[in-house]
Amino acid sequence: MTALLRRPSSALSRDSPGKITAIRQRVLSKIAIGIHVALLNAKISQKPGEIQLEEPMREATVEHVQRIYRQFLRFKALESDRAAEAQYLHQVKLVQEAWCENSGPQAAQDDSFSRNPWDSESENPLSRMRWATFIHWLEQEASCGIQQTYRRSVAALLRGVKLWRQMCASPEQAEGISLGLLLSWAFPSSSSANIAEMLSWLALNELESIRWPSPRLIDDEERKQLERIFHKVYAKGRAAITADDIAGGDFPDRQTQIMTLVDSRLARHVFGDKKIDWPTFLEHMCEMGCQGHPSVTRVRNPEGVCLARCRRTALNFHGWLSETPSEMEVERRKVVDALEAEVVAWRSGIGY
Repeated sequence: MTALLRRPSSALSRDSPGKITAIRQRVLSKIAIGIHVALLNAKISQKPGEIQLEEPMREATVEHVQRIYRQFLRFKALESDRAAEAQYLHQVKLVQEAWCENSGPQAAQDDSFSRNPWDSESENPLSRMRWATFIHWLEQEASCGIQQTYRRSVAALLRGVKLWRQMCASPEQAEGISLGLLLSWAFPSSSSANIAEMLSWLALNELESIRWPSPRLIDDEERKQLERIFHKVYAKGRAAITADDIAGGDFPDRQTQIMTLVDSRLARHVFGDKKIDWPTFLEHMCEMGCQGHPSVTRVRNPEGVCLARCRRTALNFHGWLSETPSEMEVERRKVVDALEAEVVAWRSGIGY
């Protein structure tokens, strides 16, 4: 495979289709073995000859996918650190140039000085990893690994990745390595649908870390009691009532005032001026933190946190999330959005 890397791409293109296919399969095999060794800590067979795993590759598991995902995030964090360092050095250089040109400190505060030519990261937290990042890490592992078999395996992975980039990468893949591509390397027999399923495992795990327990749906007895109150005390044959009705009406008598639990100001604050039908009444008048009916979309729990029903059809997720997420949860939601987009792309056969 080392000899193949020295051949120009034009020479590779002149090979027969069968030979090119055989080369690709061999390259993918070496990449898969290397990723299992380098990222999944798989053991290498001690038998002489070509590098092989001690145990045959099995289908992807949640644990395997999670470990590759965590390593991908480490690579992205490394890139962010390098980008921040480059941005700092860039700003220092521009400040020094501004002072040398006698422009004063105000020139260094211009908007143009805040733009960093190295900072091309998108807001997508799972944007493609740079080839240089992965290759540099592999070069370090191939040189500094403790065991000789490990170094050989990583060196073969490094050669395979370079050859794959030369032979197989699309224009988008030539720009960087996506999480889905890394998973497809680790499990070369997986289809696009399989990769989409692996990505959905990750997205669901992220959602589980930020979801809230589902509010309790009130039982039949509670529902019947509220239904009697709505129809017999307030509605009295009407389909809807108003906030004033809940407060006792426009001119409540003494007995009505005693039995009314809220005044008109509080009732209007909760319900507003709109008509209140039976589902709306049930939604607001049930026990706090409970669902008055199955179609409720917002619930305020006893801790005062307002929860909203969340449905992610592509991920087959249905749960409750906070309407006022913390900064950390906002970042987790960005990751979920990125993973969901990847799931849709791979499920549609356009992932890369």
